[in-house]
Amino acid sequence: MLEVEIAPPRRDLRGFFLRAETASAPSRPDLVLRGWVLPQDEPALGIEVVHAGAVVARAPVELPRREIAAAQEDVPHAGSCGFEAQVPLAVAAGEVQLEVRVVLDPVSRAEIATVAVEVQADSNAEQVTVVIPCFRQAHFLPEAIESVIAQDHESVEIVVVDDGSPDNVAEVAARYPGVKCLRQPNGGLAAARNAGLEEASGDFLLFLDADDRLLPEAIGRGLEELRADPEAMMAAGTWQLIGEAGEPLPADPPEQPPQAYPALLESCFISTPAAVLYRRELFGEIGGFDPDVSASADYDLYLRTAASFPVRLHPHVVAEYRRHGANMTRNAELIMAAETTVLERQAPLVAEDPELREALQRGIERSLDYHGERIRLFDEGER
Repeated sequence: MLEVEIAPPRRDLRGFFLRAETASAPSRPDLVLRGWVLPQDEPALGIEVVHAGAVVARAPVELPRREIAAAQEDVPHAGSCGFEAQVPLAVAAGEVQLEVRVVLDPVSRAEIATVAVEVQADSNAEQVTVVIPCFRQAHFLPEAIESVIAQDHESVEIVVVDDGSPDNVAEVAARYPGVKCLRQPNGGLAAARNAGLEEASGDFLLFLDADDRLLPEAIGRGLEELRADPEAMMAAGTWQLIGEAGEPLPADPPEQPPQAYPALLESCFISTPAAVLYRRELFGEIGGFDPDVSASADYDLYLRTAASFPVRLHPHVVAEYRRHGANMTRNAELIMAAETTVLERQAPLVAEDPELREALQRGIERSLDYHGERIRLFDEGER
């Protein structure tokens, strides 16, 4: 459902017109706004579409409009006063209110219309909530959100958790109609994920770090795996590395082991939570992320899940894992302490199984050796 209300005439505008329609599939619509706007003197610089105080779309005013040129022969720019703007509504639900305004000059705007669009969710689709915690990574956040919007699954909810970040997380999230944004005092990654979990309404959940991205089939692949085994509580694919600017890094995606739990005892081969889709009911069974081991809380959750439920591992690349200078994984001491604590918690569960006990011991030794070497190299560099 669409309603367009044209603003009253203005002295600084000779005229304007707007038509709104939805494009793409009804369950994943984009709103397309077409029209023209003709200021009295200088050409308009562009069109802005505003939602909840944030600009969600922009478009230049430059498309040909011959009929306007014919009617306004004394205005040199009348023949190129058309525009077309597209607003993504893939994650919106319910009524979305938009303001359309013309940019007259770098500081002046004039409202030309308001648009109300009612977006109906597909009641038959499996709803998936993607939780994106963000602390000091607002500059990466648009790519994370847009990678969720681009999913080939139709019913997706996005919850951004601003974990007391000093940058403009809420402002960035507001650019995308339908994206929810929570703000809380800084409590760390585990607490932020848990806050998003509390807000989530989906039957399935995916936790996407703000500096990572999903590939378009990520959610669809995960759902296929979980449908194949109703007892499985998580499905994990693989990932590829990207650099700070999003460029591919020369590294092959990791190979999946034949069984999740023994392999996880030896190492956290999943590495990024973006590769994992969970059933929501899992969290009612084993709880959420543990803030006491926040730096390795995802690893802890993988282990607790794999120790109690079937896990679906599949070979498809579903996520892009970004390496950059601010990665938490560069803090070797923090990771080593959290990782060894997480592994040691598994000792009672493997006490009666010699093979699993040996796998756990190898995992602890690997963590101490790997992170210990990183600490040593860092200390030598400091000297």
